[in-house]
Amino acid sequence: MREITLAFGSDRGLIGTVCLPDDPARADFGLVLFNAGVVHRVGPHRIYVKLARELASRGVASIRFDLHGLGDSLRGSASIGHAEQVVDDLRRAMDELQRQSGASRFTLLGFCSGVPQSRDAALADSRVDHVILYDGFNVPTRRAQVRYMAQRLRAHGFGVEAARLWLRRLVEHVASRVRGRPGEQGGAGGVEKLAPALRTLRERGVQVTVLHSGADFSAVNYHGQAAEFFGSAVAGLRFGFLPDVDHVLTSRQAQRSYIDWMLATLLPDGVEGGRAR
Repeated sequence: MREITLAFGSDRGLIGTVCLPDDPARADFGLVLFNAGVVHRVGPHRIYVKLARELASRGVASIRFDLHGLGDSLRGSASIGHAEQVVDDLRRAMDELQRQSGASRFTLLGFCSGVPQSRDAALADSRVDHVILYDGFNVPTRRAQVRYMAQRLRAHGFGVEAARLWLRRLVEHVASRVRGRPGEQGGAGGVEKLAPALRTLRERGVQVTVLHSGADFSAVNYHGQAAEFFGSAVAGLRFGFLPDVDHVLTSRQAQRSYIDWMLATLLPDGVEGGRAR
């Protein structure tokens, strides 16, 4: 395995680390990792470093980099908007990984706020053939709401303080409904907002995998919830659910579960796989 940290992009303002296998099993395939929110290119709890190195040991190249204005990268150009800048950055990262490894097809891992950014880049660049969308949107179902309430009741009990907490939460819930706060919409409205772009990607042959964590009192709390939410609105989506993993992968066990899931998804032989899909 070789790791090369470099500056790239038209202004040499993007900073990233290319992780190259000594014996590439599939030189045409590469993984692109970028900022989760404002966390720089190592990812939450260095998860991108660990994932990249394990993939390299199985023959898969990757690049982890900072978008313009984040981490070690320079500020972006004032001549284009932020969303356009992000898409351009992701395309430049694919260019660089292609130069370094020979990869011609790419998987984008969108972590939380990176979900819409991955989606937009996939729509803009035909080299993307797989997007993994992790914890980037809620998939509300009635069953999930009931399970969430039950989880919280078990955690807080039924004393006076618990009653105060639940009264406050009820008031907040009603207020959010009145205000129409984003993210609190019902299932049908959510599908209507998400489905068109995902449907376009699927029609182009892009694999779309929707992944959610399920620990820390998550609003996504059972297997099949995302599939139930989308129903038949988008054909061919794949789904993943990690019930014992918290959103930012705090514990070593959570990190191991996350990496194993990624290996199983990206490699046909899973954790023991020696070749990319």
